Amino acid sequence: MIDIYKSKPPINKFTPLKRYQNVGFQRRFDLSLIESFFKRFPEERRGRKKFKEKEILNQKALIYEEIFQKAHKVKADCIGYIKENVSNDLIEIRVSFFKKNGW
Repeated sequence: MIDIYKSKPPINKFTPLKRYQNVGFQRRFDLSLIESFFKRFPEERRGRKKFKEKEILNQKALIYEEIFQKAHKVKADCIGYIKENVSNDLIEIRVSFFKKNGW
């Protein structure tokens, strides 16, 4: 099981994996397909609010899946220092991987 800390994990339990500190994961998102659909069918827009935020959440979920796969690949026990940055069409998440002490 992988422990997750938004900020710094406890030093007495985890040590950083030196090669896997501040690793960045990026993904672009495009809303043009959704906007063109709503332009073509404006009646479908009714009742569908905040589709941009929902698309960002979907893309973040895909990025976190990549992060967990990477943690499993490098045999990390903890993920910490999670920083999320969302710009106009780019989502970037930076994380650091940690190993349990004594292993």
